[in-house]
Amino acid sequence: MEPLAHEGLGRLLELHGRRTPLALGADAGTKLLPGKSLGDGGVLKLGRRKLALPSQPLGRDTAQAPFLALSDDVAVLDGAAAHHPRQLVEMLAAAREEAGWRRLLYAPTVEPAGMPLLAYLGVDLFDSLTAELRGVAGFRLEQGDWIPDAKATAASNRKALAGWLARIRSALEQGRLRELVERTALHNPRVTQLLHHSRDLLATRGARRATGIRAGALSFDHPAVNEWRRRLERFAPPAEGMVLLLLPCSARKPYHWSNSHRRFHRTLRSLNNWLALHVVSVTSPLGLVPRELEMLHPAAHYDVGVTGHWDANEREMFGRQLERLRPEDNYKKAVVHAGSASGMLAELLRERGVEVLETGAERPVSGAGLGALGKACRTALRGVASLSGRDRSCGEATGLAQVQFGKLAAPLLTAPVQGRWPRLRLGELANFSPRIGGFALTVRGAATLAEAGGPVVEATEFRLRGDLFAVGVTGTRGKFRNGDQVAVEQGGEITAAGVARMAPSEMVAMERGLAVEVRNRG
Repeated sequence: MEPLAHEGLGRLLELHGRRTPLALGADAGTKLLPGKSLGDGGVLKLGRRKLALPSQPLGRDTAQAPFLALSDDVAVLDGAAAHHPRQLVEMLAAAREEAGWRRLLYAPTVEPAGMPLLAYLGVDLFDSLTAELRGVAGFRLEQGDWIPDAKATAASNRKALAGWLARIRSALEQGRLRELVERTALHNPRVTQLLHHSRDLLATRGARRATGIRAGALSFDHPAVNEWRRRLERFAPPAEGMVLLLLPCSARKPYHWSNSHRRFHRTLRSLNNWLALHVVSVTSPLGLVPRELEMLHPAAHYDVGVTGHWDANEREMFGRQLERLRPEDNYKKAVVHAGSASGMLAELLRERGVEVLETGAERPVSGAGLGALGKACRTALRGVASLSGRDRSCGEATGLAQVQFGKLAAPLLTAPVQGRWPRLRLGELANFSPRIGGFALTVRGAATLAEAGGPVVEATEFRLRGDLFAVGVTGTRGKFRNGDQVAVEQGGEITAAGVARMAPSEMVAMERGLAVEVRNRG
């Protein structure tokens, strides 16, 4: 059993020559064999291998803990299609802890439309029973939906289900499973409910994966988007008394590489004391994106259709984010040059008691728009204390480190700040990495965080020449998630820094698979 990829709470496993999630009875070589006696729960056949099922018969009441029936190889979550969505999410939140990482989580008789989300929440195995019954009743399975068809058969539905599971596996491998879940949820009330109730679980325990987000109506609850909003609470502007400048986002990411933001930047650089302007981009579904953070995931990894219309949900989102950013305390004034969003943002800022200058430009990047931007910023900067490049860089490094590392940023920020954004360095502790979108720890930096209680993966003593695999992991310390930066400790010494590619308990339990993608070695 080897984990190949993770997304949310789900994982793509290499298992006896096959990849999960699988549908028993539909995917070739996968069968559910009945028990030979009343106390025998039967077996799952995967190719030539047989995995024992729990002796507890299916159909038991799993509404109360323990939620799972367990054998050595399989954990059965019965009734997944019937439980109330909130209750089912609570059960799934406890399932992996109860089952461990070396058991397969099996949810019998669920609807195909629910399989992408259940796979996203950690289910490894399904079966074809529902598809077969629907075929007998005259319904054909097509991309997870049921189509009335008098010619439908159980066999044709099994084949269609195998294709549907192959699509789920492909999406999981590419980091697109969330996207498939959102498409499925659009016209399925139960999946929509489950997705809503799983929002906090996915944001706090799901794997961090820097894949693109093609934003849609449900992306406001994407775990990466929710986490972005929470992490923004840690952010502080580079210096006190700056002027907040709100600009529109761009189709090209990160924004500062786009033609529009290059033109904005040229206009701003012509002003005296332009370093006292703090650029924050305005976008949906993320809301506010300070310039220092625009290379972090998901700010540099999303795509959204631009309509020029901002609805009530987006207005509420900006209101909450401005509450967290506290512009009335952190800025002297604000300039709003955000195109179609300008009126809404100016109103929200004035409600918070901020002095606002609107450029009134409908086309922010036009010649007239850039002229209005320069004029408004020149007016706003009158009387604002000048800010040196060094002080600006120190403030940007502080804001970025606090968003990335939270309370653990303090020991890193004792190092001298070198360079200018985005090529910032924290002495010998961290360097800016375009791939991470922020600070990447050196071995010394990882050791500094480890001393402060940061995440550590303990490994056996051997010469670490490449990445660290699960077979070499002996334990973990500190809190971290799949996707976080960690220190690797061997023989009581920090020997490497990298990015976790499994959850802490998973890398200890598994014997195969990539545990830490090592980026720096001692």
